[in-house]
Amino acid sequence: MTGGQYRSTPHRVRNAAQKDRLSFPFFFDPNFDVEVKPIELNSMIQDDRVELWDRSSVHTFEGTYGDYVLGKVSKVFPQLKRSVL
Repeated sequence: MTGGQYRSTPHRVRNAAQKDRLSFPFFFDPNFDVEVKPIELNSMIQDDRVELWDRSSVHTFEGTYGDYVLGKVSKVFPQLKRSVL
């Protein structure tokens, strides 16, 4: 939505301590029927498709958040697309 200006940092939960710990992820997502639109910023869009596992660009996506999520899930779990979606 920000053209790559604001991005999450690469992260992985890894416990380097000598004792067990709990990790609770928190995700904040919009409703499935919300139309995804870019935020107007004074920045150039960074095309980072070559760095991504699926080589897709969020900058060219048009549709709802539900369309986006279902598209991503069906790439990771193609059997779901055939059987459920």
